[in-house]
Amino acid sequence: MKTISTLRTYLTRNMEYNPEKIAFIEGERQYTFGEFMDRTYSMGNALLDLGLKKGDRVAMLSHNTIENAESYFSIPNAALVLVMLNFRLAAREIQTILADSGASALIVNEKYVGHVEQIKNELPALKHLIFFGEKSKLPDGYLYYETLIEDSTPAVPDVAVTEDDLAALIYTSGTTGAPKGCMATHLNLYHAGRSLNVALDLGEKDIELIASPLFHATGISCIFPAMYAGLTSVIMPQWDPEEFLRLVETHKVTTSMIATPMLMFLMDYPEIKKYDMSSLRYVFFAGAPVTPVIYKKAIDMLGNVLIHLFGTSETVGHTSILMPQDVVKAMETGNDEIFSSCGRSSPDMQSVIVDESDNPVAPDQVGEIKVRGLGTTVGYWRKEEATKEVYRDGWYYPLDLCRVDKHGFIYVVDRKKDMIITGGENVYPAEVENVIYKHDGVRLAAVIGMTDRKWGEVVTAFVVKKEGQDFTEDDLKSFCRQEIAGYKVPKKVLFVDALPMGTSGKILKYQLRDQFSQET
Repeated sequence: MKTISTLRTYLTRNMEYNPEKIAFIEGERQYTFGEFMDRTYSMGNALLDLGLKKGDRVAMLSHNTIENAESYFSIPNAALVLVMLNFRLAAREIQTILADSGASALIVNEKYVGHVEQIKNELPALKHLIFFGEKSKLPDGYLYYETLIEDSTPAVPDVAVTEDDLAALIYTSGTTGAPKGCMATHLNLYHAGRSLNVALDLGEKDIELIASPLFHATGISCIFPAMYAGLTSVIMPQWDPEEFLRLVETHKVTTSMIATPMLMFLMDYPEIKKYDMSSLRYVFFAGAPVTPVIYKKAIDMLGNVLIHLFGTSETVGHTSILMPQDVVKAMETGNDEIFSSCGRSSPDMQSVIVDESDNPVAPDQVGEIKVRGLGTTVGYWRKEEATKEVYRDGWYYPLDLCRVDKHGFIYVVDRKKDMIITGGENVYPAEVENVIYKHDGVRLAAVIGMTDRKWGEVVTAFVVKKEGQDFTEDDLKSFCRQEIAGYKVPKKVLFVDALPMGTSGKILKYQLRDQFSQET
């Protein structure tokens, strides 16, 4: 059996080299690598003692905490499957994912117990609820996280784990709004840590700041490289630009991963020059390119530390990387175009731009990107047809249109489908439109993403009211907020008399984009 490239190896190596070194810091709490290993193995054994079997799913619902970090190791290393939930989702959206995954247990932070109480009785597969937070707030019927650890054993769980075993379901929305769980193996997650360490010179003296949400691919690109290299990681519960700057200065942070909008907020933060950022060596960002003006501003303020990553949940993080030295070379020749590139293929990944016949296109010709490598997940959980659509012959097709220049640098041109990326989060228009159509006063609706300097894109809804109906933009936003996560709610609602339609009756969204762009 192939057992070396599993998450158990992360723990074993750090126990060998760094048992007394601090692994994670969250506020006043901190654990060494030795303590972290003991806690994760104890929790894994506790879950098995509850009767869970190899392959059973265990979900985690929380903002960034040490317990989030622990779940990436306690659950897979007990041969169970982690389902990391987006804490920003509405209760019903969480229910959909829990039902789809068939989770047997749910670990929940005290802040989100209200969500669970709304839905728990509609989830027959969910047998165990585990609470963490203030013990005095422990609800009836829940097990206490720390008690489970204390009453368990830190021995390696007595169940086999291999590289090909399923380790996590990483959920992403489908083109119709239905969630899809990307099946990530131990090898996939091991690769997520190894890849950046191969590309860069991360070392034990580096300090990482985990500012991206751990349920997200950007969070995966934080925690696993740090664990692979044996770094100390400082956990930031939720994004706040001032807190980010304070933590960098306080802990002498050398590396971090943020989404593009976070970078925009940092650059616009008026007090940024008050903080000492000189310790930073690498700041990874992903979600969308930035303009050359912003990129240069970031270099002026932070130094040449930015690294642009491109990837998807289906590839467990990045498939291409734009390195600082590439930026330096381009700037020396006055090539500002490089700032729009997502770089070249990452270590152990391959990216190819192909035409409709799946043949590689010539340099600077637009085609569809396909990727393969150690990060490519094995398909979508219980969705065979959706898997066949984009996983073919060992390749994953992200449905992005790209081009590659003569030096091998990749540029994302457009998306084959209408997915919106806002604040680093994927939003599918069909999901938002389905909610808008539930409003009694709506006759027609179309949702598109419009370019925004800070968010990358903003969710924009065009709405035709039914005759005689009178409701406002704020009314519709409030209605949507009851059904979907806040980042999916349209930031802009435009009421129009009609929507452009094709001969087949399909709404012509490109015309809406053109019209809106001209008017603004």
